[in-house]
Amino acid sequence: MEKVIRKGFFYGFLIGLAIAILFIKHYEIITTTNGNELNYLKVFDYFLVILKRGIVSSFFGALLAFIIYKLNDSLTMSKKMKIGAIIFGIVVVGPVIQYLMSLRIDEMILFN
Repeated sequence: MEKVIRKGFFYGFLIGLAIAILFIKHYEIITTTNGNELNYLKVFDYFLVILKRGIVSSFFGALLAFIIYKLNDSLTMSKKMKIGAIIFGIVVVGPVIQYLMSLRIDEMILFN
């Protein structure tokens, strides 16, 4: 069981990093009276935001792996059901957690 949770943790981290790199902007657009201003984030700040998303996703991946492992013991899950659960976790629940985490990160950046 530990091996399954470790795999879920690792793959959740990698998928979280991939989603974060794809969807987190490395710049912000500020509208002023003179027009729009483009501010780029520092590389370290951008890396920290991506790393935070990866860590949150790794815990989610470990939880998903644990749930699938326990369901597999109690129920006879077919391969299609396992793949469906993983796809549901990645496509539906993962982005929701990423979005909620982004709200928290934006709030932390705002008050820094």
